[in-house]
Amino acid sequence: MTPDLRFIVMRYTNISGRSGASLRVVTALAGLIALGSPASADPREAGIWYDDTGKGAVKIEICTPTTLCGKIYWLKEPLTPSGEPKIDRYNPDASMRTRPICGLPVLGNLEQLSGGGFDNGWVYDPKEGKSYSVALDLIGPDKLKVTGYKGMRFLGKSFIWTRAPADLPSCASSAEATPPANLVVPKPQPAKRKKKASHKAASQKKKTVEKAARDATPRHPVASN
Repeated sequence: MTPDLRFIVMRYTNISGRSGASLRVVTALAGLIALGSPASADPREAGIWYDDTGKGAVKIEICTPTTLCGKIYWLKEPLTPSGEPKIDRYNPDASMRTRPICGLPVLGNLEQLSGGGFDNGWVYDPKEGKSYSVALDLIGPDKLKVTGYKGMRFLGKSFIWTRAPADLPSCASSAEATPPANLVVPKPQPAKRKKKASHKAASQKKKTVEKAARDATPRHPVASN
């Protein structure tokens, strides 16, 4: 309900002894306001965002009616050099160090501010295993300023995230398509050796034929001297 229309309705409803016609006006105004109110939509901060490194993307969404949260949605390199899925290896809680990085919660409890933006939440950095307070500010249709801080926000450090395409493939689907690291794949037979062996036999046969031809051919008289 817009402030001006809200004021009009309150003005009519707060005056006692109104006539039936006045009450009908109030009802009509309330109906117009209800029809004219747009349907609630997700905040523009919601969506998939590349982080400042470009090596990962976080999906921000509504987790409760009043807060936003986010989890790792995409990874440029989801596997370790040994082919294993990356895990939360630096978590200070040893019992959580086996959690996969893909799908890891990294944002939470972000509350919308009356002046715009979100604050009073937390952010977790799996590269260090540390958590900070966090605020989000949309600085453009596709630019999101993420500020991590300890204590006072103005002493924090800000990073710019870029909106990712909505059809960005999830790292979860990539992990499902990746064969297990301990999968044993039978090695193919060395075809080159067979090829060399057959080539050697053909060469030997050719030499035998050539020798037989030389023996059957009369030699030049000069060559016999």
